[in-house]
Amino acid sequence: MWGVSLCGARRVLMVVLKPHLSRPNQVDRLAERGLEIRDRAQALAALQRFGYYRLSGYFYPLRKTKPRGEQGRLDEFVDGATFDLIVALAEFDKALRVHVMHAVETIEVAFRVAIAYKLGPLAPDAHLQSAFLDGRFVEKPSYDRPSKHDEWIVRYQKLCTQSKEDFVKHHKDRYGGQMPIWVAIELWDFGLLSRFYEGMKPRDQGSIASAFGPVDGRMIASWLRNISFVRNVVAHHGRLWNRTNPSTLVLPKGDRVPYLSGLGDGPRGKLYETLACMRFLLRTIQPHSEWHTYLKRQINTFPASDLVSLEAAGFPTDWQTRPLWN
Repeated sequence: MWGVSLCGARRVLMVVLKPHLSRPNQVDRLAERGLEIRDRAQALAALQRFGYYRLSGYFYPLRKTKPRGEQGRLDEFVDGATFDLIVALAEFDKALRVHVMHAVETIEVAFRVAIAYKLGPLAPDAHLQSAFLDGRFVEKPSYDRPSKHDEWIVRYQKLCTQSKEDFVKHHKDRYGGQMPIWVAIELWDFGLLSRFYEGMKPRDQGSIASAFGPVDGRMIASWLRNISFVRNVVAHHGRLWNRTNPSTLVLPKGDRVPYLSGLGDGPRGKLYETLACMRFLLRTIQPHSEWHTYLKRQINTFPASDLVSLEAAGFPTDWQTRPLWN
């Protein structure tokens, strides 16, 4: 039958949804598919704490692969898969998300300051003036379509309208809602921040990027987009450790940046690449930070099993001995 999807405006062919299963039935379903349940009571408690669907992301690498040539996985689990391992992966990932968020916050605030300090002297409202931004960001693709900057302003204004911050109310009352960039930037989320940096003039991007070493503005723009995706995963408590990031990182070639030498030789789009770039940025933003030390400790708590490995997240076997992490 045809109907309207609640996740979009298109008319789509509606299919019958799967029936709801009670937690005891969920445990039975997993056991029927070959998952070892050593303690039923603990399994029920874990399902109550995490939820079946959230845990299903951690089931996936433990499910049997389909015959060669077919994509995806079978419902049945591989031999040796246990519910305890799935819960251990979920717990590991939860602690990892908390640790990653500390670095994301530090990087986000540092780039807010850098952008505001760079453009503020040009004009208090430089973030709204096309003259101070890259042409590709401000040009309309056609007369009846908005520019990327227009779309950015719509998102920014929505944040202003929704904000309950005292400083926003102050600027509404005294300045009609106008805010200089060094104030306005405090409202930007990481997505808005990364899009704005990408829309800056190359010379201004490069000026900010140069503080971190021999990296350029285009490279840093890709890093911010990539970190923005990770930030959203973390903020929504999503599975992080073996997630593939759709925002490809632009990486230095060869040994141009010794600390990043070899990065990109492994599988692309994996978490390790992002963590390495975050560590690289933190070396300049917060030189005495021990974030990398605590990260290594957290990674060392990864569940010991022949069925899953850190290679799924792109970690090289020698990553901890590389200069970047010392």
